[in-house]
Amino acid sequence: MAAKRDEKKERELFSQVKSSFLDYDPAHFIQNNLTLDGETFSILDNGWKFMSDIYRYIALQATKKNGKPVVICKGRQVGATMMAAALDLYFTNSGLFSKPPIRVGHFFPAIKLAQRFSQDKLEGLIRTSKDDFINHNKLSDENSVDNMAMKQFKNGTIWIESVGNDGDRVRGMTLDVIFFDEVQDMVGQGIGNATKTLTAAKYGPIGNGVQVFFGTPKQKGSFFHTVWELSTKQYYHLGCKNCNQTYPFYTPGDDSWQKIWIHTYVVKCPLCGTEQPKVDAVELGKWVSSFPEEDCKYIGFHINQLYIPYIPKEKVLDLMPELNPEHSEREWNNEVVGEFYSGAGLPLTKEDIYNNCRDQERSFSKRIFPDEKQTFLGIDWGGKVDNDEIDRGQSFSCAVVLSLQHDGTLLVEHAHKLRDTSFNYKKETIKEMFRRFSIRRGVSDYFYGQDVVKDIQAVYMDKFLAAQGSGNLLVNMKYRPDELIIGYNKDLLIEEIFDKLRRGLIRFPWKSFEHIEWLIDHCTSMESGTRVVGGQPVKTYKKGTTPNDGLMALMYAYMAYKFEQTNGFTTKPGDKSSGKLPKPVLAYAPKLR
Repeated sequence: MAAKRDEKKERELFSQVKSSFLDYDPAHFIQNNLTLDGETFSILDNGWKFMSDIYRYIALQATKKNGKPVVICKGRQVGATMMAAALDLYFTNSGLFSKPPIRVGHFFPAIKLAQRFSQDKLEGLIRTSKDDFINHNKLSDENSVDNMAMKQFKNGTIWIESVGNDGDRVRGMTLDVIFFDEVQDMVGQGIGNATKTLTAAKYGPIGNGVQVFFGTPKQKGSFFHTVWELSTKQYYHLGCKNCNQTYPFYTPGDDSWQKIWIHTYVVKCPLCGTEQPKVDAVELGKWVSSFPEEDCKYIGFHINQLYIPYIPKEKVLDLMPELNPEHSEREWNNEVVGEFYSGAGLPLTKEDIYNNCRDQERSFSKRIFPDEKQTFLGIDWGGKVDNDEIDRGQSFSCAVVLSLQHDGTLLVEHAHKLRDTSFNYKKETIKEMFRRFSIRRGVSDYFYGQDVVKDIQAVYMDKFLAAQGSGNLLVNMKYRPDELIIGYNKDLLIEEIFDKLRRGLIRFPWKSFEHIEWLIDHCTSMESGTRVVGGQPVKTYKKGTTPNDGLMALMYAYMAYKFEQTNGFTTKPGDKSSGKLPKPVLAYAPKLR
């Protein structure tokens, strides 16, 4: 009996040692210690090998003194954000990086994205770790920190932050590892300043530390596109159980994947014709570089939705724009296959706003008095409130305030997403905007705000107008005074606004970047196309894959400005005379010859 007990103890001890040793491998660390949606968080032997290889490269190669920065070009919903959260915990809790304790920064383009990640993703993994392993590793002395922005563990610390205005929020930090999350929405200067926090890094190349960039690609010519072009551009090849060869599955501009992926979850080897489950083909596959590592500045990995184990081929085909008109080419490229879009159909980019529309030292206005500036309010009504997750079925309620400069430039003075959708809250918001910013005239959309508009107009009369879109107008805007409604052609009006933005005639308070980042997102979300009217091509605009409600609110504020400057669209801007011809008058004038 004693011998059996000793044998059992030896097996248990060996199992513990083996588990501890395997924890040095990130894939095993995750499987041994973390859970996801109530199940073991596993990327082993289940069709996720293309991801587990990236985990291992970042943890075991990028941290070497001769390692290189990693860039991950990805489609949406491929598990990259959870990968980054898991690696945050691996670095700080595996024990492999404890001498000295590692310092990890996880950076986002905006503070709300950082907060959401900390609350929803990172804290979720910590709270549900097996045997409360991660919580037990937290520092517990009275000076330790554990909040949304900073988490201290026995073997390391995680900071979750926004890069902010050109990296200003992270200046002064000293880090060893940085994950740049949603890096496609960051500007090069901000990233460059943020990487200076790695100057004294103890892990990775001296002076550079460990750098990982990942995001969903948008337009070509962006910082993220430049980084990807300087990388090895590795694509994952599938493996065949019969001929033991590997073959490319997805490559840019090639539709061979449609023939290889024959149906549901089955692929066919193009070399020997063997059919097998796609999961098995992934497990037998490997990453293949497009360019030699020694010739590249970055190690690049490309992942997209075609590799996700649980998505059948038929679901992917339904996302193709040529098979489903509900989806655009831009959406397919950016979100499904993870490719950069050429720029056609991208009428305005973040780089356009960054380069042309920044007021570097100007902040949001807290209050504007009547004799200071002419101010205009735009309201776009929607069913969502601030902090809601993105849902294409609903839109945000947004407010934007513009002011007019002497040279004709328009300044964004204030912008916010409403926190409530109740009738009284909407009314009080408008009244507060009028009071605080001395609004000369306001405009809101009529379709979703009829009840509020009518109630407000009973007080403000034509100082608060409604707006109704019409694709039949030959002019941008037309006023119906009997209804207090502006009819407008959305395509013509957006083109006019985009032209002003490209020329820097509408400007953003960059010192309040954290408060306007969402508005910039909304202004750069549109897609453009053409339609033929009367035999002539006409430029059209439609909502892209992300919200555009802030742009609509800005558009309504611009309408209010145009209405004021043109006497209700009857004169040209700056022309103080009436736009109407003088009417004949009958008068008795006996001395007039």
